[in-house]
Amino acid sequence: MGKIFDNEADDKEIISTINYYKNKSKTFKKVCVIMGGESEEREISIKTGEAVFSALLRSGINAEKIVFPILDINYLKNFDAAFICLHGKYGEDGTVQGMLEILKIPYTSPDPVVSALFMDKFITRLALRDLVPQPVFFVASSEDEAIKIVMNEIGLPCVIKPNFSGSSFGISIIREKDEKKIRKAVNEAFRFSASVLIEEFLDGPEFTIGLIEKIPLSVIEIVPQDDEFFSFQAKYKGNTNYIIPPKSIEPYTIEEALKISRYICQRFNIGGAVRVDFKTKRGDNKPYFLELNTIPGMTERSLLPKIANFRGISFDDLVCAILGTASLKISKR
Repeated sequence: MGKIFDNEADDKEIISTINYYKNKSKTFKKVCVIMGGESEEREISIKTGEAVFSALLRSGINAEKIVFPILDINYLKNFDAAFICLHGKYGEDGTVQGMLEILKIPYTSPDPVVSALFMDKFITRLALRDLVPQPVFFVASSEDEAIKIVMNEIGLPCVIKPNFSGSSFGISIIREKDEKKIRKAVNEAFRFSASVLIEEFLDGPEFTIGLIEKIPLSVIEIVPQDDEFFSFQAKYKGNTNYIIPPKSIEPYTIEEALKISRYICQRFNIGGAVRVDFKTKRGDNKPYFLELNTIPGMTERSLLPKIANFRGISFDDLVCAILGTASLKISKR
């Protein structure tokens, strides 16, 4: 499918970009696909890693699976590129990216600085506060502080979520000032992070934009059927409808979100393949930035491959193009 929105990349730009990075992927003699990890997202990481590994083999790339944690990181010196499929802590937070920088192994995903920035939801909110529309937000580092914010400082409904986690773990929507329910939601969020983010609940449709090397491919609307938000269950196990192009979002809103996504990637020099999530408010045509995912999932249910497929990019071509973006990045900052 060709370009629909003005601020999407056109077919020529996409074809040129994908082919350029596919050709670069062939210069790597031996590639490790890093998956697993120690976060709550380990299971999803392994699914992503297995899918990526299979795609590389089908494309003739000499690849090996590396399931973290490993006993000897020096084993990674046997490879001349790393495809990072880790999710959550130690994967998307800059930790493994920094290790690979030290080992001088080119890797996919943004650099350690950008990865750490966008893993921390509160720091992300602060960095983008004057640049893009966002929901009203607070952060709390203790149970009592979080309960006080929900009871006295933020309007309801609101969202309570872990500040330093992903895959929608530990997220709750609070609709009434019931301290018992609020305390339960706060404790659930603290299971996954040392601080929690408390945000205004946005009641409009949710959508996400996929980008590769700063160019927006397209946008997909997310409509969970069995939950009121895009929860872990809705993402990986539930019944969710994915609509390309979106049906219930104003074209103006989508155009603005596409511009914002490209702007963020250019402003913070975010390369590779990323996904930018947005939500809307009823009666408001602004796209509200939720988060930027520096290592999007690559499973059969994942959003980035769906977006790429809509623009005529096969899964295997997408994987090879992402591998072609692998590089050392800190020296270029």
